[in-house]
Amino acid sequence: MSSWFPRPAAPKTLLADLRGVFTGTRRHLLVFGAMAIGMTSAIITLFVIDSHDNIGPGPQTIYVSDWSANRTDAEIIAQQKIDMVAIHKAKEERRKSFQRVDDAMKAWGF
Repeated sequence: MSSWFPRPAAPKTLLADLRGVFTGTRRHLLVFGAMAIGMTSAIITLFVIDSHDNIGPGPQTIYVSDWSANRTDAEIIAQQKIDMVAIHKAKEERRKSFQRVDDAMKAWGF
């Protein structure tokens, strides 16, 4: 009969080793074993509890412009120019905020 356990690790040997560890004069091993199991259980429990928190992004609302199907090319181009002005303004504001951070870091000597 072949066992799926490695050769020196039969279930009887495991039980005999555990009995020997916990019944001998080395009771401190029982305390340290309980502490190891307790700390491992606490860490796993905290991970399970933390996984139930809603840390992902919430629902996002995306607004879509509704355009009529019979727009002319001139209207489309005019709207694109208006949109590009808003995009460039947002990019410039973001660049300025990064510039303020850079200036502050230079003032601190970074």
